[in-house]
Parts: sequence; structure tokens; C-alpha cells
Amino acid sequence: MQSTTAYILSLVIAFVFILFAALSANAIKYQGGSNPSDPRKRKIWFWVLAIINPILNFLLGYFVFKPDGNAMVIEDYKTALFIGTGIGFILYIIIGFVLSKIFKNGKIGNWF
Repeated sequence: MQSTTAYILSLVIAFVFILFAALSANAIKYQGGSNPSDPRKRKIWFWVLAIINPILNFLLGYFVFKPDGNAMVIEDYKTALFIGTGIGFILYIIIGFVLSKIFKNGKIGNWF
């Protein structure tokens, strides 16, 4: 039961970070000229959030949502938290890639 908390936490954080990445990409204004730097800024913010995503996921899961109980329950939860953190990171990358291909002519298309 406690392991589902870790998985749900990972999914929610991944979707929140995708939403935050999309909002930050749309907040960066287009730049004119022959060599604009706005696509690079969007890409950097996407990857910075990709790095922060698993760190925040693990810290929240470990320090805020860690269950009280015997050592076996805590070990099962920590294992699920490690797996969930990896799944959340991969999900963030996959959703970001799909969204960048869907909106390839928009601001989100600069992520990859």
C-alpha cells in the first residue's frame, strides 16, 4: 500500500514539472534576428527542470511521505521510491519529447 504512494507521487511530480516546463517555455519571448538565443533558453530550462524533477521527487518522498512502521515496510517503500523516481524522470523525458514533436513549430518544440 505504501509503495503506491511513491509511484503516485512520482507521476504527479512528473506532470507538474512538465506543466512548469511548458509554462516557462511560453514565458520566454521570441527573439528576432539571424541568431536568436530564445530556443537555447527554452532547452536549458527544460533540462534544468529534468534534473530537479528526480531530486525533488526523492526528497519529498523520503522526508515527507515516508511511512512510519517496521523496517520491512520502510525498505519496501524506499525501493518503490527509487523505482518511482526513475519512472518519473523517464516519463518527464518521454512526455517532453512527444510534446516537442507535436508542437514542433511552437515554443515547446525547442526542447529537443
